[in-house]
Amino acid sequence: MGLPLQSNLSGHKSIYFDMHLLVTGINFKTADVSIREKLHFSNELATEALNRLKDYESIDGNVILSTCNRVEIYSSVKDVEKASTDISGFISKFHDVPQEILQPVIYQKNCQDAVVHLFKVTSSLDSMVLGEYQIQGQVRDAYFHAQENNSTNGLLNKVFQTAIQIGKKVRSETKIGDGSVSVATLAVDVIKQILGDQKDLNKLLLGAGKISNLTANYLQEQFANCNITFANRSGAAKIAERLQAKTIEYSQRFAAIAENDVIIASTSAPNFIVCRHEISLMEEQLQGKTRIFIDLSIPRNIDPDINKIENCFVYSIDDINKMINSNLDKRNLEVTKAEKIIQDISEDYFEWYSKQFIMPVMAEIKKGLVVLKQSTLDLYEPFTNKLDDSQQEELNKLMDSYSNRIIRVIMSNLRKASSREEMISITQTLKDSFSIDIPEHE
Repeated sequence: MGLPLQSNLSGHKSIYFDMHLLVTGINFKTADVSIREKLHFSNELATEALNRLKDYESIDGNVILSTCNRVEIYSSVKDVEKASTDISGFISKFHDVPQEILQPVIYQKNCQDAVVHLFKVTSSLDSMVLGEYQIQGQVRDAYFHAQENNSTNGLLNKVFQTAIQIGKKVRSETKIGDGSVSVATLAVDVIKQILGDQKDLNKLLLGAGKISNLTANYLQEQFANCNITFANRSGAAKIAERLQAKTIEYSQRFAAIAENDVIIASTSAPNFIVCRHEISLMEEQLQGKTRIFIDLSIPRNIDPDINKIENCFVYSIDDINKMINSNLDKRNLEVTKAEKIIQDISEDYFEWYSKQFIMPVMAEIKKGLVVLKQSTLDLYEPFTNKLDDSQQEELNKLMDSYSNRIIRVIMSNLRKASSREEMISITQTLKDSFSIDIPEHE
């Protein structure tokens, strides 16, 4: 184990810089919404999970990122192999999802691969829709939540601060985010694809959170004579007033479905709030008219079996993303610029990381050389005793200078390593080679 290094980054404890970054998770590429919703972490569940993860000796800190399209745990670990097993086992146990279901869809990346993965996620290069802008804020919120829970350390602080810096730089210096693509804008685009430019459509929004707010704004931009109604337990009044929309009690949502053409759900409810049985009982009120149900929630809020009812169509987040056929050519041209920004800042990060590992090792080697110097002086004590004080002082300076030159030669040669992994491996070997047992009286 390396020497503890006190970082000047705020809000974390001293750590050992033989730590590695490990990411364990699933996303839209590996798992559909039916599995992602089972592994979703609400804020409350994330807090509970972060606290439980503190009990694992193989793990020194965690950040949990849980969005519509991904669930990832970023961990600072001493032993990658042991921590990989511990974290995947924890996810399975915490969410009561058997390993045989989890293993085919879960991925794990460590060290440099994990760092670059986080940088791409924050820059929206790993998003289902290239350039979507919500992910940067979601990464920031996940990091701050972990910090408030005392679940981060110097390694996690540095890598997440760097990721947030990269996300801002990519958005400000490229056009990858042109068009302000988000789950909300995609949902409205789907409605336009299905219904065209029909006027006087009635839209019912279940929930009054951030996504509902964004969706309502975009609906008003895209549809003339847009009639919006919010059904929410609380907090919808101000939004409705600003948008000149109506509000109803949450308990009245079923009666309102008969009066609306589009029903959009975006709440934090952990289960279905609109079920097939309830809609089946409303067939007479529906009068055979088409009803579009759009579910922007994770876990899902709208029962997908409503699709089996005539003239009712349910679209989940995955369905929406698959339907969108946006022209992303211009945005794709910006990927190269974004990747160059990631590469440049990654170089700075990895140089920092290498130094955090190497410098404590150099300190240990120097300590070993001091022990060697003293043992050599003790061995030649009959000779050194014949020297006067000034000569002994000069001899000490000479040997210290020699030790410092050895350190400089080692550092110079380390810079010639072909990769950071090789540099760290060589450094570890050097540390082991210079490991010297110091007598207890010293």
